[in-house]
Formats: sequence, C-alpha cells, structure tokens
Amino acid sequence: MRKSIMIWGVLAVMCSLVILGGCREKIPTTELDRYLAEHSDLQGKALEDALREEIASGSPRAVYASYLLGNHFYAEASDSAAVSGWNGEGVNALLDSAEVYLTRAVDMDSTFVEAMVNLGSLWDDRSQQMSSRQEMDQRMNQAELYYRRAIAVDPYNEKAHCNLGSLFLRQKKTQQALGEFQGVLDHDPHSALAHYNLAIMFAEAKIYREAKREWELASKYDPKGDIGDRSRDNIKIVEDLMSASTPDNLKK
Repeated sequence: MRKSIMIWGVLAVMCSLVILGGCREKIPTTELDRYLAEHSDLQGKALEDALREEIASGSPRAVYASYLLGNHFYAEASDSAAVSGWNGEGVNALLDSAEVYLTRAVDMDSTFVEAMVNLGSLWDDRSQQMSSRQEMDQRMNQAELYYRRAIAVDPYNEKAHCNLGSLFLRQKKTQQALGEFQGVLDHDPHSALAHYNLAIMFAEAKIYREAKREWELASKYDPKGDIGDRSRDNIKIVEDLMSASTPDNLKK
C-alpha cells in the first residue's frame, strides 16, 4: 500500500523573511540587525504602532521600519495561508499591505537587498493563488525580477539565488535551478540552504540517495537550526522510500 509522503520543500521562502524565524539566530552586526533586535519583543498592534510612528517621523531609520512592517504583514499572510491556503479570506489584503511597505523600503534604499528578496518571495507566493495561466506567469516573472535585482546588488546573496532556484524548480526549469543552487555552493560549500534545496530537487526527481546525501550535508552545516531539523525529518522519509523499493520488499 502506498503511503502519503510530504517532503518539506518551502524553506527557501520562509528563510527570506528575517522576522519569521527558522533560520539560525545571529548576533546583530549591521544597523538592520540591530533595528530588528530592538523590536523583537514587540508583537501585533504594539509593533505596528511603533513602526508606523517611526515611518511618520521621517527619520533615517524609517526605511527599516517600512521593511519590518512589511515583513509583519507578510508573516500574518503566511500564517493565514498555512491554515486556509493563499486564496484564503484576508490573505490577499495582508499581502497588499506587505507589498506597500516592502516596496517603500526599496524606494527609500535602492540597495536594500533583504527587502527585494522578500518582495520576490511575496510574488512567488502570489503565483500560487488561483488565477489564469497568464496571471500566474506574470507573478512568477515579477518574483524573478526582484530576485535578480537583489543579485545585481549582491551577486553572492544566498537567499536570492536559492529562492530563484526554487522558483525555477516549480517552473520545471531543472537545469536553471541546479545552476542557482550550485552557484551558491561554489561560493560557499557550507551553505545549508543550498544543500537543502538541492535535496528537494533530487527528491522530486526520485533520486533519493542523492537527496539523502544533500540533506545530511544541510543538517551538518545547520545542526541546531530549522534547516537542520527539516533535513533530518526528510532523511527519515527518504530512507523509508529507499527501503520500500529494495528487492527484499518486492513480492517474490
């Protein structure tokens, strides 16, 4: 009897959202990191009010407030979509709000890579809403545009390349997806995110031995993070699949 198998394959998008967690915590080193850390204890209405006040002040840090408020709405949209799907009630309005503030951040700072990557992710998710084929393609094109804008500013940006690779994988552009993941690994062989996404690619092609190897590397390079946790879960799944396909389990 065939079992229903779910491979965790959405990590690249989630890791793009700085405030969502799931990626390994790090000591704040940049102005953006410090701003995020300062607001990490605020939630819901309190967070919105503080960020709106910063934006209205017109201070130099208003760009970070716009980014964080955009992420806040995007996180709420993602939480709602996890329950009711991307077509769920209220999800589109939250995405609209997220787009407004993330776009404002990019308009205020044309080198704001993190905001560009998150806008790419937003359009990536919108492409999964019910729509015509033409609209879906337009949304995926918009996602690719923002990923490429981020890469133009930061050619070695891990998240932009991995998200673009994941987008290509959904479009069945396997060689292009491979190129994005491998390009990250050429620059940083220890990229858990790139190894994870390579594993997804192999698993979808039912090349389970290679998928297992890549998830083992992802777990090795992110032993205490969300990537490592999901990789270990997926290793168990592919081990079951590999075991089920061995000759010992075939009917004689």
